[in-house]
Amino acid sequence: MRRIMFLAPFILLFLGACSSESQENYTQMLGAFERNDTELNTKLDDTAKNISSEANRDKALKSINEDIIPGVGDFRQTINNYTLTDENHVTVQDAMIDYLNEVEDLMELYSDFNEEFFFVNPLGDDSIDEKLSSALEDINAQEEDVSAAKVKVNQLIGDNQTE
Repeated sequence: MRRIMFLAPFILLFLGACSSESQENYTQMLGAFERNDTELNTKLDDTAKNISSEANRDKALKSINEDIIPGVGDFRQTINNYTLTDENHVTVQDAMIDYLNEVEDLMELYSDFNEEFFFVNPLGDDSIDEKLSSALEDINAQEEDVSAAKVKVNQLIGDNQTE
């Protein structure tokens, strides 16, 4: 019995250290998320400008395929690297990863769309119009998913700050 009483302070100290480390990791993860998300949004804005300008379309596609999509993967790995033990912190981390998955899916849709539909329909083929409409609907739905995922991340972050 004495041994158990002797170990109790060490167990409490260990649990306190784990909680403190989780909080520190959570704070660092929030900072990394904010920095990387700001950088990602800047790249997305630049790419959108390039897509709208026909002269820079190839540059935009290269940016999406060689910079943004791999960058989202790196961003996701960065968020995954934080070890968290608090359940609320893990929930935020999972929401961040879901958001990044949605962004990556959207970028892949943008890439596919811009590769497939960058041409004129000289013969007035209705099937092309249907494919175009379907692709645009998919993109719009994915944009909504990205927005919803980002709102969820921000809400969870805000909820954890009030606790």
